[in-house]
Amino acid sequence: MEDVIKQIVDAEKQAEERIERAKEDAKVIVLKAKEEAKLIESKIIEEAEERAKALIEKARLEGEEEAKKILEEGGAEVEELKIRATTNFERAISAGIELVRGS
Repeated sequence: MEDVIKQIVDAEKQAEERIERAKEDAKVIVLKAKEEAKLIESKIIEEAEERAKALIEKARLEGEEEAKKILEEGGAEVEELKIRATTNFERAISAGIELVRGS
């Protein structure tokens, strides 16, 4: 009978040891999973920041190009207005001279 009790006690000790090892293993697994999750999160954030920077740079360049086009178009329009003004001024002077001559 003592042997049976001893075997039961030994089996219970072994079971408790296995349970403790399983708990420790589970803690290690959880810690590793948390570390891996943090690494993945950091990597995702870093990639997102890089993509955002690239998109911002692309938008900035497009904005600069559009501004350049607008300035060029505005400059051309100003030149056209100057030519018209000069032409109109010359016509006005000619008309004025004709009026003076004709009077």
